Amino acid sequence: MGRPRGWTGAYLEMVVGAVFVGFAVSGLIVPARIGDGGLSGLSIVLHFLTGVGVGPLYFVLNLPLLGWAWVGQGFRFLWRTLVGVTLVSGATALFAAVHPRLGLEPLVSALYGGLGIGVGLGLILRAGGSTGGSDIVARHMNLRHGWSYTQTYIVTDLVVLGAVAVWIGLPAAMYGWIVTNVSGRVVSYVLEGPRRGRVALLVTSREDAVAARIFRELDRGATRLRATGVFTGQDRPLLLVALAEREVVHLRRIVAEEDARAFLVVLPAVEVLGEGFWALPGAGGDEP
Repeated sequence: MGRPRGWTGAYLEMVVGAVFVGFAVSGLIVPARIGDGGLSGLSIVLHFLTGVGVGPLYFVLNLPLLGWAWVGQGFRFLWRTLVGVTLVSGATALFAAVHPRLGLEPLVSALYGGLGIGVGLGLILRAGGSTGGSDIVARHMNLRHGWSYTQTYIVTDLVVLGAVAVWIGLPAAMYGWIVTNVSGRVVSYVLEGPRRGRVALLVTSREDAVAARIFRELDRGATRLRATGVFTGQDRPLLLVALAEREVVHLRRIVAEEDARAFLVVLPAVEVLGEGFWALPGAGGDEP
């Protein structure tokens, strides 16, 4: 019985995500005559040129890409993409039909539109779905040519925003750039959530003193590793510390006060799970 409930929850999450995207596009972006990146942005351009709805255009433009996905990327990816594209196209058409015109300034529409698209896309992707468009192209370029997903998204967004600048206007393209950046950041937050943190790698001759202060002042543990300098050939202690983003400033101060000659590298961590952070899935919940 657990699996059907899981599928039901996933599809419900995709529906909610499509509602967010549809409202953002039809209620905020299109009425403000601003653009977006990717295939949704191309649909908006064609909407202003032809008068055809953004929802139907988005679905039709995805059809060749869906065929591409079927041939090169398998039926499972095709099915998830078809569901996501259908839901987003339908929600966009639905909100266009009810005319939710809010009359906001273009900048406000761009910010809230990017927020809505980011939340919606994040929910769909988190549920295991896909919205087609640039996702299909990015997946193909990654599998066949080794391009990163980010490279493909940047190229497609620049091309589409260029079309927005030509056919709708430069201000529309600039606001579209805002939409694209806001939505991208929100998608990352929805997918990764508040579980993100930082990992600090610290080389210091005063590891005991630094570790003691980290434990006392930050209530964080540290892992002592042994590293060897490539040029000197000497063994050096290396401390690994996982911490929250807000604790990085305090860590820098501790290191500076204890060892001004220390070497500190702070890296972003997509997820930090375990004692003192977020619980591992199935290990007692999601709360720290």
